[in-house]
Amino acid sequence: MKGRVYKKTGINLLSFEKMSERKVYTIGNVCLLTCHVIYLAVFGILGVKPMLYYNIFSVLFYISTLIILHRTTLRTSLVLTALVEVMIHSCLGSLTLGWSMGFGTMLLFLIPIPFYLPLRHIITPYLFSLVPFGIYVWIAAVVKLNDGGSNEYVFRDPAINNILYFMNIIFAAMILLYISTIHMMKTRVMQFKLRSKNESLQKLATIDQQTQLFNRRAMNEYLKMVKYKGERSGKGCVVGLFDLDDLKEINDRHGYAAGDEVVKQAAAVIASAIPAEGYAARWDGEEFIFAIPDADLQKGIDCAEKVRTAFYEKSFKAQGRLFKATITAGVCRCEIGQEMDEVLSRAETLLNSGKNGGKNKTTY
Repeated sequence: MKGRVYKKTGINLLSFEKMSERKVYTIGNVCLLTCHVIYLAVFGILGVKPMLYYNIFSVLFYISTLIILHRTTLRTSLVLTALVEVMIHSCLGSLTLGWSMGFGTMLLFLIPIPFYLPLRHIITPYLFSLVPFGIYVWIAAVVKLNDGGSNEYVFRDPAINNILYFMNIIFAAMILLYISTIHMMKTRVMQFKLRSKNESLQKLATIDQQTQLFNRRAMNEYLKMVKYKGERSGKGCVVGLFDLDDLKEINDRHGYAAGDEVVKQAAAVIASAIPAEGYAARWDGEEFIFAIPDADLQKGIDCAEKVRTAFYEKSFKAQGRLFKATITAGVCRCEIGQEMDEVLSRAETLLNSGKNGGKNKTTY
């Protein structure tokens, strides 16, 4: 399986899962670094010295963070540190350029981000969210009231104000969108892993690992369903048992590896011969079972004979020698109202009759 695509989005979750966590955080840091390089250029052109100097620090900070990312596993701490950097940037921008530039609004975008991070304690995201919220209230109460009065840098051209405002909003929205996307994809991957694990566990619980047929536990449930279908339709069902002939002798003469191969090939022949509506399972070590709903005895006999002849045509090789293996079958019909235990007992009796009567035959 190359990858499973999540149906609603068309996203290959296995490809996302294989993307390392370090790579994901690196992308986020590169985006933040790029934003601050743009800020650095803009404030350099506008001559806003406090923001120019601070963004020089920010650029160096994110370059350092990229280096640290490849040498530590404390990536959540680095994200929280980056949030602190953005908060300081917002405060300094509001104090230097005023409320109307949108620096204070950036803080609102930071409030939900801690809830997307894998923090240990449930109270931690609330505490971290209170910080940008408190700063926002303080800026709104102090800076906004004096907006335009005490700011050192005031631009007469409204176009500059608008450009800075939309830059701040866009960059803040990008940060929130990035964190939200990573959180969403991690959630999808976790759901995918859980679903895959459940499927694997279910398979382990119902499939015989050597033959890849159903195991006895699963087949008991399917026999109930086959019986129910037959009674509901009024057609009954047919059940058959197979037993490999002289498997112990094959193991003794040719080795257990050869015996295992005989078992696997018998399972493959049975699986290919059973009709789509039927079920087959490994019933015991060298014994197999099949059941076909809404079928008469002749259909069961035909199926068993198809398996017997196809298996007899196979040749096996061990220690440079070729040998044959045979299989015997007992087939009976489950009539309406008949108990399945009674049917299985009857099939076992027919199977033993075939074994005692020369093997490599179907009895019914």
